[in-house]
Amino acid sequence: MPIKAITRHWYKGKIIKLKQKWGVIEATPNHSIYSANLELTNPRSNPELLVVREVNEVRKKHKKTSKDLLKILAAYITEGNATFNKANGGYIVEISQGNKKWLESLGRAIKAEFGFNYCIIRHKKQSYKLVYALQVSNKKFFNYLIKNCGKYCDQKYFPNWIFDLTVEKRQFFWKKLLEGDGTKDGRYSTTSYKLANQLSLLLSLLRKDFRVFESKRGNYKKSWEFKTQLSGQHYGLSQKKKSEIDYEGWVYDLEVEKTHNFVCGIGNIVCHNTHVDRSILEPAEFITTNVVGTQVLLAAALKNKVKRFHHVSTDEVFGSLALDSKEKFNEQTSFAPNSPYAASKAASDHLVRAYFKTYGLAMTITNTSNNFGPYQFPEKLIALAITNLLANKKMPLYGDGLNVRDWLYVDDHCRAIDLCLQKGRVGETYCIGGLTEDISNLQVIKKIIKLLNKDESMIVMIKDRPGHDRRYAVDWSKAKKELGYAPEHDFDTYLQKTVEWYQQNQAWWQRVKSGDYQQYYKEWYGKKLKM
Repeated sequence: MPIKAITRHWYKGKIIKLKQKWGVIEATPNHSIYSANLELTNPRSNPELLVVREVNEVRKKHKKTSKDLLKILAAYITEGNATFNKANGGYIVEISQGNKKWLESLGRAIKAEFGFNYCIIRHKKQSYKLVYALQVSNKKFFNYLIKNCGKYCDQKYFPNWIFDLTVEKRQFFWKKLLEGDGTKDGRYSTTSYKLANQLSLLLSLLRKDFRVFESKRGNYKKSWEFKTQLSGQHYGLSQKKKSEIDYEGWVYDLEVEKTHNFVCGIGNIVCHNTHVDRSILEPAEFITTNVVGTQVLLAAALKNKVKRFHHVSTDEVFGSLALDSKEKFNEQTSFAPNSPYAASKAASDHLVRAYFKTYGLAMTITNTSNNFGPYQFPEKLIALAITNLLANKKMPLYGDGLNVRDWLYVDDHCRAIDLCLQKGRVGETYCIGGLTEDISNLQVIKKIIKLLNKDESMIVMIKDRPGHDRRYAVDWSKAKKELGYAPEHDFDTYLQKTVEWYQQNQAWWQRVKSGDYQQYYKEWYGKKLKM
């Protein structure tokens, strides 16, 4: 759900301290969805969410949809699978259940909602716990369910418009999920991390008391079980474990679209959309997030008298340098963005500076070069190359591969931001770069291939990206002079450490590259790689 605003305000009053076996959390009485490690609606790190789950919704027009459609989606999410038969070109959706009458009712709903025919068969293998299966052979139905609910059981999810339904419709949807799971005691299990997060929010919106248990299930690495029919006293709400303490300090309010959740903490980070390829596919989303989103934050900062607003930007706002030149971008370089992403960031830079000039908002800006390091989303060049090669997949490379980037290790970037906050002059911009000297994208990929003992035949040269800047180079002398900044992490050493991190954390990036990422990857690279 997109962030609408983050507001910081001073709070003096009582803080509720909740202690359970998984940890301790302190929050103001009106804060909402808690986990022991301050994560919102996230059962991954904390299997048993704390019970205080009040979510105040923004008033809105509710989406209209039929109960038949909700019934179909719930059944597919819980017990459905979609398969493509290469032998005969058939698209099959199958939903299994032990209750034949339940499947017949579901079939009538499919006929009424979509007009598609169905059949119900009995599995030949008696080892199946669920012996009946409803089958629909229809490409449109197949594609509709995959697009809205995912394909594999550990990647299932429900469409976000479920949160726009009336309470009565949401309650109906939850009931149908339970029916599909075949349980009668309020338990629901899933191996999908995304679905587990969605269910946490859905049950919170329904004001249900629930627990989430994380465990290993069969061949899957993780599974989550939701239990809504609770007996006995919950550990987290035991009067012996709940107390109130006096507090005076900053509290952060996070407002997201469709809900208004409150998050307490000592600070916050707001992330912009930062990928050029995606900005070409979906420019409107980048304008909304990077331009409108920045204005919302600026207005909130001004209203709440924030002492310093720091804006992280990119060297891409300056455009492109010639390959054969020795020029570098600096704080005086004119803006000349060549992609929707770069244009949206340039606009946000102008907005931040305008709020300083017009309203006196204390601000600083850093224009940084390309980052690399652990936890980078695997659509970026280095992260994409490492993860593709580890998965024995080809690495797509634009044009002739000679485009040059100035590479900055993430720790150097973090240190630069801290120095800017501590020593930066209000109203100033600082360019932040790394230690590389005109290394091409092709050279970078070859270094990664060598580190992973792969063959250069894994590189696939594809058609160049529209508006692809040729060369970036950053002059960080002003930051050195005024902030004492200088990058400390050389490229080759920390490229190797980055490769090692992705080798040791494959479960993380494999999960990240599933689901929606696969759809983006196929849409952007599919024709280029002839997928």
